[in-house]
Amino acid sequence: MDQELVQYLEERFQRQEQGFNARFEEVNARLDERIEEVKRHTGVLVEGLRYEIQLVAEGFAVFVEGRYAQDQANIAQQFQETRALIHLS
Repeated sequence: MDQELVQYLEERFQRQEQGFNARFEEVNARLDERIEEVKRHTGVLVEGLRYEIQLVAEGFAVFVEGRYAQDQANIAQQFQETRALIHLS
């Protein structure tokens, strides 16, 4: 090959490589922005879920406490009825 052709091809490949590098940098920058956006959105979703789970846990605790009080009252009533039956016999 003659020197001019070699020089032309080298310059051409360098321009192509620079174009590819610029394009990849642009794509990487956009990808990084998108990843950060997804991270922020995920953080917001997680915080919302934590709040909802806390509400469910509080509601369940209230239910369990109420149910426990009802069960204790029923047990006490049954105990009194049993004692009354024992005293009658």
